[in-house]
Amino acid sequence: MADNVVSAEKLQERLVANHFNAWMGLSILSLDEESIEISMTWREEMISNPKARVTHGGILGALVDVAADFMIAAKAGAPAPTVDLRVDYHRAATPGDLRAVGRIIRVGGTFSTAEAEVFDSDGKLVASGRGLYYTGALKQ
Repeated sequence: MADNVVSAEKLQERLVANHFNAWMGLSILSLDEESIEISMTWREEMISNPKARVTHGGILGALVDVAADFMIAAKAGAPAPTVDLRVDYHRAATPGDLRAVGRIIRVGGTFSTAEAEVFDSDGKLVASGRGLYYTGALKQ
């Protein structure tokens, strides 16, 4: 697999240029050849059920998508459009910051696949997923 072509600093600028990502308080914690680690600052508005006080599944899905896509971006030079995304929910995410780890499955000429896992502040797996991204338009 090719080395990363984009630095963590450049990816961070690109990450928060998206207003939704900035609202989620996303920050790249680490980036190497194998994985990217992104933190998310929890917000009260992320609750799906006020009585249960759990994080909305859409937030977890977005975090899976971003972590997978930005690992693709590290290799391909820019984030790619999501073609398909699967998310599995393993346990409820209670209020607290989250951390996602994205990894490449395969970089292809037209489509690329990456996966991500989301962990709560105790290090417990709350969600995981895999995305297919259209990388055919990106210059490599």
